[in-house]
Amino acid sequence: MTILCGLIGLPVQGAASDVRKGREVAVAVDNRDLGYGDSVAELTMILRNRAGDETRRELQISSLESHEGGDKSLIRFNFPADIRGTALLTHPQLEDTDKQWLYLPAYSRIKRISSRNKSGAFVGSEFSFEDLSDKAVDDFRYTYVREESCEDGALVCDVIDRVPEDSHSAYSRQRVWVDQSARRIFRIDYFDRKETLLKTFSARDFRLYDDRYWRPMEVVMHNQQSGNVTILSYSRIEFGTGLSVANFHRNTLRD
Repeated sequence: MTILCGLIGLPVQGAASDVRKGREVAVAVDNRDLGYGDSVAELTMILRNRAGDETRRELQISSLESHEGGDKSLIRFNFPADIRGTALLTHPQLEDTDKQWLYLPAYSRIKRISSRNKSGAFVGSEFSFEDLSDKAVDDFRYTYVREESCEDGALVCDVIDRVPEDSHSAYSRQRVWVDQSARRIFRIDYFDRKETLLKTFSARDFRLYDDRYWRPMEVVMHNQQSGNVTILSYSRIEFGTGLSVANFHRNTLRD
Protein backbone atom coordinates (compact mmCIF):
# COMPACT_ATOMS: atom_id res chain seq x y z
CA MET A 1 0.00 0.00 0.00
CA THR A 2 2.86 2.39 0.80
CA ILE A 3 4.43 1.78 -2.60
CA LEU A 4 1.08 2.32 -4.36
CA CYS A 5 0.45 5.58 -2.53
CA GLY A 6 3.90 6.77 -3.45
CA LEU A 7 3.32 6.05 -7.13
CA ILE A 8 -0.03 7.82 -7.09
CA GLY A 9 1.59 10.85 -5.51
CA LEU A 10 4.28 11.25 -8.18
CA PRO A 11 2.17 13.07 -10.83
CA VAL A 12 0.83 15.46 -8.21
CA GLN A 13 4.34 16.24 -7.00
CA GLY A 14 5.45 16.74 -10.59
CA ALA A 15 2.57 19.10 -11.28
CA ALA A 16 3.38 21.12 -8.17
CA SER A 17 7.01 21.33 -9.26
CA ASP A 18 5.99 22.57 -12.72
CA VAL A 19 3.79 25.24 -11.16
CA ARG A 20 6.59 26.40 -8.88
CA LYS A 21 9.17 26.41 -11.67
CA GLY A 22 6.84 28.26 -14.04
CA ARG A 23 6.28 30.99 -11.48
CA GLU A 24 10.02 31.21 -10.78
CA VAL A 25 10.62 31.99 -14.45
CA ALA A 26 7.93 34.69 -14.38
CA VAL A 27 9.43 36.26 -11.24
CA ALA A 28 12.88 36.29 -12.87
CA VAL A 29 11.46 38.17 -15.87
CA ASP A 30 9.78 40.67 -13.57
CA ASN A 31 12.91 41.19 -11.44
CA ARG A 32 15.00 41.92 -14.54
CA ASP A 33 13.34 45.34 -14.91
CA LEU A 34 13.22 46.44 -11.28
CA GLY A 35 14.52 49.94 -10.68
CA TYR A 36 14.17 51.43 -14.17
CA GLY A 37 12.04 54.31 -12.80
CA ASP A 38 10.50 55.68 -15.96
CA SER A 39 10.99 55.59 -19.70
CA VAL A 40 9.87 57.30 -22.91
CA ALA A 41 9.94 55.56 -26.29
CA GLU A 42 9.29 56.84 -29.80
CA LEU A 43 8.20 54.34 -32.41
CA THR A 44 6.40 53.61 -35.64
CA MET A 45 3.36 51.34 -35.84
CA ILE A 46 2.89 49.48 -39.12
CA LEU A 47 -0.47 47.85 -39.84
CA ARG A 48 -0.23 45.23 -42.59
CA ASN A 49 -3.19 43.22 -43.85
CA ARG A 50 -3.14 39.81 -45.49
CA ALA A 51 -2.89 41.40 -48.95
CA GLY A 52 0.27 43.26 -47.92
CA ASP A 53 -1.27 46.74 -47.76
CA GLU A 54 0.33 48.93 -45.09
CA THR A 55 -0.64 51.88 -42.91
CA ARG A 56 1.96 53.74 -40.83
CA ARG A 57 1.53 55.65 -37.61
CA GLU A 58 3.93 57.41 -35.25
CA LEU A 59 3.49 57.35 -31.49
CA GLN A 60 5.13 57.78 -28.11
CA ILE A 61 4.90 55.44 -25.14
CA SER A 62 5.67 56.70 -21.62
CA SER A 63 5.98 54.31 -18.67
CA LEU A 64 6.23 54.80 -14.92
CA GLU A 65 7.46 52.03 -12.64
CA SER A 66 5.10 50.96 -9.89
CA HIS A 67 5.97 48.82 -6.88
CA GLU A 68 2.30 48.01 -6.28
CA GLY A 69 1.71 45.95 -9.43
CA GLY A 70 1.99 46.63 -13.14
CA ASP A 71 3.56 49.87 -14.38
CA LYS A 72 1.47 52.83 -15.54
CA SER A 73 1.66 53.71 -19.23
CA LEU A 74 0.53 56.44 -21.60
CA ILE A 75 0.38 55.93 -25.36
CA ARG A 76 -0.06 59.00 -27.58
CA PHE A 77 -0.22 59.16 -31.39
CA ASN A 78 1.50 61.98 -33.28
CA PHE A 79 0.91 60.97 -36.92
CA PRO A 80 -1.08 60.88 -39.19
CA ALA A 81 -3.38 63.85 -38.74
CA ASP A 82 -6.60 61.82 -38.48
CA ILE A 83 -5.33 60.00 -35.40
CA ARG A 84 -3.03 62.66 -33.93
CA GLY A 85 -3.72 63.23 -30.22
CA THR A 86 -5.42 59.87 -29.66
CA ALA A 87 -4.17 58.57 -26.32
CA LEU A 88 -4.52 55.53 -24.07
CA LEU A 89 -3.81 55.70 -20.33
CA THR A 90 -3.44 52.46 -18.37
CA HIS A 91 -3.39 51.98 -14.60
CA PRO A 92 -2.84 48.28 -13.78
CA GLN A 93 -4.69 47.07 -10.67
CA LEU A 94 -3.77 44.30 -8.27
CA GLU A 95 -6.58 41.77 -7.73
CA ASP A 96 -8.90 43.80 -9.96
CA THR A 97 -9.49 44.65 -13.61
CA ASP A 98 -7.00 47.19 -14.92
CA LYS A 99 -8.23 50.75 -15.44
CA GLN A 100 -7.88 52.17 -18.95
CA TRP A 101 -9.02 55.43 -20.54
CA LEU A 102 -9.04 56.26 -24.24
CA TYR A 103 -9.03 59.85 -25.47
CA LEU A 104 -10.46 60.48 -28.94
CA PRO A 105 -9.73 64.08 -30.01
CA ALA A 106 -12.30 63.94 -32.83
CA TYR A 107 -15.01 63.64 -30.16
CA SER A 108 -13.11 65.62 -27.50
CA ARG A 109 -13.99 63.10 -24.85
CA ILE A 110 -12.35 60.53 -22.59
CA LYS A 111 -13.82 57.03 -22.69
CA ARG A 112 -13.34 54.46 -19.94
CA ILE A 113 -12.59 51.01 -21.38
CA SER A 114 -14.86 48.50 -19.65
CA SER A 115 -13.58 45.11 -18.56
CA ARG A 116 -15.71 43.41 -21.21
CA ASN A 117 -14.20 45.53 -24.00
CA LYS A 118 -10.53 44.92 -23.24
CA SER A 119 -10.34 42.25 -25.93
CA GLY A 120 -11.18 44.86 -28.57
CA ALA A 121 -8.56 45.99 -31.09
CA PHE A 122 -6.63 49.13 -30.17
CA VAL A 123 -6.97 51.67 -33.00
CA GLY A 124 -7.37 48.91 -35.56
CA SER A 125 -4.14 47.11 -34.66
CA GLU A 126 -3.63 43.47 -33.72
CA PHE A 127 -2.89 44.59 -30.15
CA SER A 128 -5.91 44.54 -27.86
CA PHE A 129 -6.40 46.88 -24.91
CA GLU A 130 -5.57 43.90 -22.70
CA ASP A 131 -2.23 43.38 -24.48
CA LEU A 132 -1.18 46.95 -23.73
CA SER A 133 -1.55 46.68 -19.97
CA ASP A 134 1.59 45.84 -18.01
CA LYS A 135 0.94 42.72 -15.96
CA ALA A 136 2.10 41.75 -12.49
CA VAL A 137 3.29 38.24 -11.68
CA ASP A 138 0.14 37.53 -9.66
CA ASP A 139 -2.10 38.30 -12.65
CA PHE A 140 -1.47 34.75 -13.91
CA ARG A 141 -1.19 31.11 -12.86
CA TYR A 142 1.88 29.37 -14.26
CA THR A 143 3.06 25.98 -15.45
CA TYR A 144 6.52 25.07 -16.68
CA VAL A 145 6.29 23.32 -20.06
CA ARG A 146 9.80 22.53 -21.27
CA GLU A 147 13.29 23.76 -22.12
CA GLU A 148 14.21 24.16 -25.80
CA SER A 149 16.61 25.93 -28.13
CA CYS A 150 15.37 29.23 -29.54
CA GLU A 151 16.51 32.06 -31.80
CA ASP A 152 17.78 29.59 -34.40
CA GLY A 153 19.70 27.66 -31.78
CA ALA A 154 21.61 30.67 -30.46
CA LEU A 155 19.86 30.57 -27.09
CA VAL A 156 18.09 28.20 -24.72
CA CYS A 157 14.59 29.19 -23.67
CA ASP A 158 12.31 28.17 -20.83
CA VAL A 159 8.77 27.68 -22.12
CA ILE A 160 5.96 28.36 -19.67
CA ASP A 161 2.18 28.59 -19.84
CA ARG A 162 0.39 31.37 -18.00
CA VAL A 163 -3.36 31.49 -17.41
CA PRO A 164 -4.96 34.91 -16.78
CA GLU A 165 -6.67 35.35 -13.41
CA ASP A 166 -9.01 37.97 -14.94
CA SER A 167 -12.29 36.24 -15.88
CA HIS A 168 -12.81 38.87 -18.61
CA SER A 169 -9.56 38.03 -20.38
CA ALA A 170 -9.91 37.12 -24.05
CA TYR A 171 -7.32 34.38 -23.59
CA SER A 172 -7.57 30.90 -22.13
CA ARG A 173 -3.79 30.84 -21.78
CA GLN A 174 -0.55 32.25 -23.14
CA ARG A 175 2.57 30.23 -23.96
CA VAL A 176 5.73 32.25 -23.32
CA TRP A 177 9.35 31.70 -24.47
CA VAL A 178 11.94 33.22 -22.08
CA ASP A 179 15.68 32.96 -22.71
CA GLN A 180 17.64 31.55 -19.79
CA SER A 181 20.59 33.92 -20.12
CA ALA A 182 18.95 37.34 -19.75
CA ARG A 183 15.29 36.49 -19.08
CA ARG A 184 13.98 38.24 -22.20
CA ILE A 185 10.61 37.31 -23.67
CA PHE A 186 11.10 36.36 -27.32
CA ARG A 187 7.69 34.95 -28.13
CA ILE A 188 4.16 34.65 -26.79
CA ASP A 189 1.41 32.48 -28.30
CA TYR A 190 -2.08 33.69 -27.35
CA PHE A 191 -4.88 31.10 -27.28
CA ASP A 192 -8.51 32.20 -27.42
CA ARG A 193 -11.29 30.90 -25.17
CA LYS A 194 -11.77 27.93 -27.51
CA GLU A 195 -8.10 26.96 -26.98
CA THR A 196 -7.31 27.88 -30.60
CA LEU A 197 -4.11 29.78 -31.40
CA LEU A 198 -5.19 33.38 -32.00
CA LYS A 199 -2.05 35.54 -32.13
CA THR A 200 1.72 35.27 -31.89
CA PHE A 201 3.89 38.02 -30.41
CA SER A 202 7.58 38.05 -31.29
CA ALA A 203 10.40 40.37 -30.21
CA ARG A 204 13.75 40.92 -31.92
CA ASP A 205 16.84 43.12 -32.04
CA PHE A 206 17.22 43.47 -28.27
CA ARG A 207 19.45 46.25 -26.97
CA LEU A 208 20.84 46.75 -23.50
CA TYR A 209 20.26 50.08 -21.73
CA ASP A 210 22.11 51.29 -18.64
CA ASP A 211 23.95 47.94 -18.58
CA ARG A 212 20.79 46.29 -17.22
CA TYR A 213 17.54 46.81 -19.08
CA TRP A 214 16.93 44.84 -22.26
CA ARG A 215 14.45 46.25 -24.79
CA PRO A 216 13.48 44.89 -28.24
CA MET A 217 13.71 47.43 -31.03
CA GLU A 218 10.98 45.64 -32.96
CA VAL A 219 7.95 43.65 -31.85
CA VAL A 220 5.43 41.94 -34.08
CA MET A 221 1.89 40.78 -33.35
CA HIS A 222 0.69 38.30 -35.97
CA ASN A 223 -2.98 37.36 -36.00
CA GLN A 224 -2.89 33.68 -36.94
CA GLN A 225 -6.60 33.63 -37.80
CA SER A 226 -6.92 36.76 -39.97
CA GLY A 227 -3.37 36.95 -41.34
CA ASN A 228 -3.04 40.61 -40.31
CA VAL A 229 0.17 41.86 -38.71
CA THR A 230 1.07 44.85 -36.53
CA ILE A 231 4.73 45.86 -36.22
CA LEU A 232 6.11 48.24 -33.60
CA SER A 233 9.51 49.60 -34.63
CA TYR A 234 11.34 51.63 -31.96
CA SER A 235 13.56 54.55 -32.91
CA ARG A 236 14.40 55.88 -29.44
CA ILE A 237 14.12 54.71 -25.83
CA GLU A 238 15.20 56.92 -22.93
CA PHE A 239 15.24 56.13 -19.22
CA GLY A 240 15.14 58.42 -16.19
CA THR A 241 13.28 61.28 -17.85
CA GLY A 242 11.80 62.60 -14.61
CA LEU A 243 8.19 61.47 -15.10
CA SER A 244 5.93 61.32 -12.06
CA VAL A 245 2.43 60.14 -11.15
CA ALA A 246 1.12 63.55 -12.25
CA ASN A 247 2.10 62.72 -15.85
CA PHE A 248 -0.25 59.72 -15.77
CA HIS A 249 -3.43 61.41 -14.59
CA ARG A 250 -6.56 61.36 -16.75
CA ASN A 251 -6.33 65.13 -17.16
CA THR A 252 -3.11 64.69 -19.16
CA LEU A 253 -4.96 62.81 -21.91
CA ARG A 254 -6.15 66.08 -23.46
CA ASP A 255 -2.66 67.65 -23.50
